[in-house]
Amino acid sequence: MIVAGIDAGTKSYDIFYLDDGDEGTIGNISFSTEEVKKNPFCIVEALEEIKPDVAAGLSGYGLPVKSFQKLDDRDLLLMTLTKDAPSVGLRQVVQLIRREKLPVYTIPAVIHLPTVPHWRKVNRIDMGTYDKLCSAVLAVWELSSEVPVEKLNFVLVEAGYGFNAFVAVREGKIVDGIGGTSGFPAYSSLGCIDGELAYLLGGFSKSLLYHGGISELTGCQKERMEWLAEFTMKGVRAVEVSTSKTEIVAASGRMFENVDFFKAFKKLAGEFGYEVKRIKGFGVAKQSAEGAAIVASGIAGGKYADIIKHMEILNVRGTVFDYLTPAIRKVINLITE
Repeated sequence: MIVAGIDAGTKSYDIFYLDDGDEGTIGNISFSTEEVKKNPFCIVEALEEIKPDVAAGLSGYGLPVKSFQKLDDRDLLLMTLTKDAPSVGLRQVVQLIRREKLPVYTIPAVIHLPTVPHWRKVNRIDMGTYDKLCSAVLAVWELSSEVPVEKLNFVLVEAGYGFNAFVAVREGKIVDGIGGTSGFPAYSSLGCIDGELAYLLGGFSKSLLYHGGISELTGCQKERMEWLAEFTMKGVRAVEVSTSKTEIVAASGRMFENVDFFKAFKKLAGEFGYEVKRIKGFGVAKQSAEGAAIVASGIAGGKYADIIKHMEILNVRGTVFDYLTPAIRKVINLITE
């Protein structure tokens, strides 16, 4: 059985695939995000070449597991959280996948999980998008080779080119998260927005969320990486409270390939008593794409189904709007009912 995981990143789209019963069959097809915007059919062509029995991903802010064949306009809104029309690129890819009747399924985000207590979700939307959840799945799978799943406690740091996210794992289950738009500054994005700044900005384009990061600050590259490492450690410290103490930081994402950043972050981690473990996964694609393939295996009842069952990823329901308080809900011009 062939399963595939699809990651839609800020810089690239990756489709990682493997044979659920044969570890020798494995591969990855990658496209730049700009290429996908110009020719969304390339994703369909790649999937038709791979011929997966089950694929999963392309889910933005996440949805409970659902076949792309059953997605409607409201689902697209929930995946993209765009006030006007949902993202043209994503809409086109989804429509093409539906037209070709490809076996692709959505993946939930951190906020959908029943393992995350409801009070941690209050007035939160981005606690970690579907790809961050997938990276956490890959980390659980990899670290479970050293420690039984039910005894795994760690914080996952997903440090990408666009956003940084932090996921707390306790006893092998995701219990909390800080998403890229609700946390600390990343390389290219500003993270959460100061309330007073948001008020002064008034109505602003969603594209602003992709700017204002460390890369825009004045300073040499080494200095910027040290500043980024400090903000990243703040994210670890903030979310660790939900793990009941951990000594492990699982490192995932493109920024950990930067020597200056990794050196600065590892030094800071040591000062706080953390051991940093780079998540290597299958060593073929981005961690989030590889984790998405493990989720696809779980959906299909395959080799990795036990991990997905333990993490309760298939036992989800609701939407990202379910935990907004009445005062907040009133002023949001989105379809929440």
